[in-house]
Amino acid sequence: MKTIGIITIHKIYNYGSVLQAYALQQVCEEMGFKVEIIDYTFPNEFHAGNKYQEYGDNQSNEPKWIKLLFAKALMRQHKGVNAFVKKYQYLSSKSYSSPDELKESAPAYDIYITGSDQLWNPRFCNGDPAFMLHFAPDNALKISYAASIGTNAIPADLNSRYKELLNRYAHIAVRENSGKQVIKDIIGTDVDVVLDPTLLLNKDKWNHIADPTRQFEKKYILCYYLNYTFNSFPYVDELAEYMQQQTGYEIVRVARPPHKLFMSHTHYRVGATPGEFLALVRDAEMVLTTSFHGTAFAVNYGKPVFTVVKSREASDSRQISLMVNLGLEKQILSITDAFPTKDRFCYDVKEEQNRLETLRQQSLNYLKMALKND
Repeated sequence: MKTIGIITIHKIYNYGSVLQAYALQQVCEEMGFKVEIIDYTFPNEFHAGNKYQEYGDNQSNEPKWIKLLFAKALMRQHKGVNAFVKKYQYLSSKSYSSPDELKESAPAYDIYITGSDQLWNPRFCNGDPAFMLHFAPDNALKISYAASIGTNAIPADLNSRYKELLNRYAHIAVRENSGKQVIKDIIGTDVDVVLDPTLLLNKDKWNHIADPTRQFEKKYILCYYLNYTFNSFPYVDELAEYMQQQTGYEIVRVARPPHKLFMSHTHYRVGATPGEFLALVRDAEMVLTTSFHGTAFAVNYGKPVFTVVKSREASDSRQISLMVNLGLEKQILSITDAFPTKDRFCYDVKEEQNRLETLRQQSLNYLKMALKND
């Protein structure tokens, strides 16, 4: 049985990161390989003082007293993420805390995979060579599956590093349409665009690890907002209130403490574990999110979704790419858009699921081909 080592961001306190790592591991295992996730710590000292990090309006500036109010819930969430990693992820026996450490004591596998998440985005990973498999032997099979770049161009001073390391890959697939062009500009070769690993597993497979219990009895809109790429407030709060008034559904907030606390018909599940998060998506009537993985799980579960972006011209086009590829462009909102009319609250989920299944099979076929190195 051939062995695979996956490097990705696999254990930060973010539902999408831990679930995408698990998903790629599972799919590769189902294809007949022995799989490990390389236990590479992110962030580490290499990522400190990242000069490519953009500041400005990215932070939502939740009041400190609100953060303190939800401290216990966040501790429960973090404990749940740690438990999920321990139970479901197959980690390498050795842990690594720097690119140099990986290079000096490289783990041995037949195949090395750069997994998904924003591993090639300089704004988040500082051009980390570990995520471009600098430590893997020259003669080993190197693959990228759905790596995200999240920008329209690589900084000029990183171009030579990216070009040298990416040219060592036998097969490259990225997660967003814009990333395809960025890679071609660097190495002069066309690459594939594939689904995020979370979408390779259908909702039935996710239900095996989702909490079986319904977390909230009333009908609700699930709101999942992240604040590390852009500040979506107050737009998303006002939009959620509008959707609540239009539907009569309650609002359930997950993952992050709220930007403002006192909102009517609103309930908080900040402390949700990954399994509870999946259940919250599964049982929602609708999803409103600024998160790529919030969008991905909503469409995977066939839930009507509005995905909110800073701008349709933004360099981080992961959500836009997914929605366009699924024919759901009308469900994309920018923070300057008028609120959608009620007729956009639902759409042909059956057609969406058919498109998703087609893209899923295409993505699985790419992975099978790359692993066989045909």
